[in-house]
Amino acid sequence: MGMASPAEHSPAALPPLPLPGATPREIRAALRPEFREEFDKDYRAALEEAGRTLELEAVHDTLEHWRRRSWITREPAEHRRVVRRAAELLSGELPPADEPVAITETRL
Repeated sequence: MGMASPAEHSPAALPPLPLPGATPREIRAALRPEFREEFDKDYRAALEEAGRTLELEAVHDTLEHWRRRSWITREPAEHRRVVRRAAELLSGELPPADEPVAITETRL
């Protein structure tokens, strides 16, 4: 149901970007490898919550979060630039040039 065409993404090593309604497998496959473990953890937690509450909202929210994240983080250099700019706009100062993007994101 929900994958973008190959022309709509640039890194050849990753599958097409997932569109709304994509399956968990499609979303996970579209993530850069360094994000897949965190996706797995979040998805399992959402499934556990759904099992306790009998509500799927946490699952849907988690999948949508990670679907969007697959788009945002697709190009590492552009992702870093955007995160650094957001940090600058929110704090009034640019993060240190050598700061890992994960740390900058955490501070956001």
